[in-house]
Amino acid sequence: MKMARFFVTIVCISFIGSTYAAEHVVKGVVTKWRPMITFAEPGDTVRFIGMIGHNTVVIPGMIPENAVGWDSKYGEENFTITVTEEGAYIFKCTPHITTGMVGAIVVGNAQPPQNLSSIEESLAKVTIGKRMVARTIKKMKSAVLARSVN
Repeated sequence: MKMARFFVTIVCISFIGSTYAAEHVVKGVVTKWRPMITFAEPGDTVRFIGMIGHNTVVIPGMIPENAVGWDSKYGEENFTITVTEEGAYIFKCTPHITTGMVGAIVVGNAQPPQNLSSIEESLAKVTIGKRMVARTIKKMKSAVLARSVN
């Protein structure tokens, strides 16, 4: 009887824990991230797949204050991050930024993301792939707006 109760308790704890954090997958497809925009909640994880020939790295100044950035190795399949701070995280594949391999993770439900003005200010400092980063920010803003309508 004690063993059955123990097993039920473990199953319940596992179920409760899994309802709080989700895993999102971002795939490198040729020279694009799919999806380009990912919505998440604090504590969720994001796993990057399809990484042959790619890396993922945050763009300086384009993550929430107090957030931890990342910089994967090239070809690091299943590279995983945990997003802990609300706001937007803009990331790139270094060799493919000029072809549009820029993505965004929006954490939380703030309209707009809390750090949007900081991201827009940091855009001026981007020297390679600025048009593609600007395009991603524009698409992120549209996706956030569409999400608030639904």
